[in-house]
Amino acid sequence: MDPAALHRLFGALSSRRGGESTAIELPGADLAAAHLLCADLQGANLAGARLDGAKLGGANLAGARLDAASLVNADLTGADLRWADLSGALLGGALFTAADLRGARLPRSFSSASSLSGARVDASACARSGLDEEAVLALAGAGASFDDIASFSSPLRDALASAGAVVESAERSRRLAPPESQRVSAPPDSQRLGAGPESQRVSAPPESQRVSAPPDSRRLGAGPDSRRMTAAPPSQRIPEAPSSQRVSAPPESQRMHAPPESRRHGAAAGAPRRAAGASRQLAEEPLLARPVELRLALAGGALLLVLATAVALAKIPPPGLLRAAHAGGAVGAALLTFALPLLGTERGATRALAARLVLAALVATLVHGVDPSRLAAFRLRATLVSGDAAGRAAAVRLLARSGHRHFDGLDLSGLELASADLTQTSFRNARLAGADLSGAALMESTFEGADLSGANLRGADLSGADADQARGWELAECDAATELPGDGACVLGHPVRAPQPAQDATARSGHEGAPPAGAL
Repeated sequence: MDPAALHRLFGALSSRRGGESTAIELPGADLAAAHLLCADLQGANLAGARLDGAKLGGANLAGARLDAASLVNADLTGADLRWADLSGALLGGALFTAADLRGARLPRSFSSASSLSGARVDASACARSGLDEEAVLALAGAGASFDDIASFSSPLRDALASAGAVVESAERSRRLAPPESQRVSAPPDSQRLGAGPESQRVSAPPESQRVSAPPDSRRLGAGPDSRRMTAAPPSQRIPEAPSSQRVSAPPESQRMHAPPESRRHGAAAGAPRRAAGASRQLAEEPLLARPVELRLALAGGALLLVLATAVALAKIPPPGLLRAAHAGGAVGAALLTFALPLLGTERGATRALAARLVLAALVATLVHGVDPSRLAAFRLRATLVSGDAAGRAAAVRLLARSGHRHFDGLDLSGLELASADLTQTSFRNARLAGADLSGAALMESTFEGADLSGANLRGADLSGADADQARGWELAECDAATELPGDGACVLGHPVRAPQPAQDATARSGHEGAPPAGAL
């Protein structure tokens, strides 16, 4: 609370109590939790003011500016807010019990106030605020009562009446006007008696008796007093009634009264249907408000980001983290679908929510099939391209250990990969020149187009490997412990491929056709 602003406000209120017309200009003032019960704040400028928790019960705020003000948990019970401007105000938890809001400009979220029981709203307030029928019904559902509903559409008037949200005087003026005119033309007493003109003049309606017929003249029935009674202006109008009553006999007058009665019965019979229609309109509100959906989507996005970061930073993601990434990724993707605007909401809130859940389940199923360990592979493969020699060698070992066996086209020259498990690994068109592969397990690996010039293959196991089309094979280094593919042999420290069958046959045929040694 701002003490200076509160001091200025109390000074202005004191001046008003002294009869002065002091203007109150406190836009944006901090008056939180101020006690202003029954204060005269008519026409005050409190735009953007902070009035959270303020006590404004019974205050006169007619014509006041409260646009963009914060009235969270404020108490405005019985306050006069006629023609006040509440557009853009924050009203969460505010009390508007029995407040007069006729002609006021209201925010569309006005129904979020804690209590609107007995608050009076009229058609002009709804028109100024741009409230549609759905918002009007929401106010009625929150407990507000409506005056001057003649400008509303007939279905909306019926829905408000069936919900009991119409002020009694407004309801009477809307529905009981025809019976009132009929009571003037056909007095109830004469209808019940059914007497002729003489008795009708004697038993005139109570009002005419009070105005122009003293008790004595009524008892005498014939004399100067009775003449005065007939000469008086009210009595002249009253004797004209019998002629109309003779034309409209009692059965006819009963038929005249029948339509309003039937209308009332019809309204009573149709009230459940109108109430059901109003409840259906209220039920068409989405089961999940848009802010709630956006919060769920934000939570899902945050979960996906956390899991992706954890998997990407792990050198080798453990099985537990991978399982958590599978389940959490599916849940996060499902929640992220709530950020999408969903079509078909006009078919009902329940169907819209069901469609939303079906979409979330479909996306969760698709995301669950993604292998999260590939995130770590992407990071390690980036290291193979741009890292130093030690980092690249470690990346090869980690990738091979986690099951990634494809190093096609990569530059692995000069890396220290001694005793590495590279079984069934593809090195197509890779550069392994000068790489240390001593003691490595290279069984059934593929070296098609790979450059092995100067590679250290001492003690390596290449049994079953495809090295027929490797480049620089004879320039690699080997020893007696090297297991070479096929019938290859290590000659003078370098691997030698086994001779081809065609070459063996040519050599054998040439040997057989040669003359014996020592022949002349």
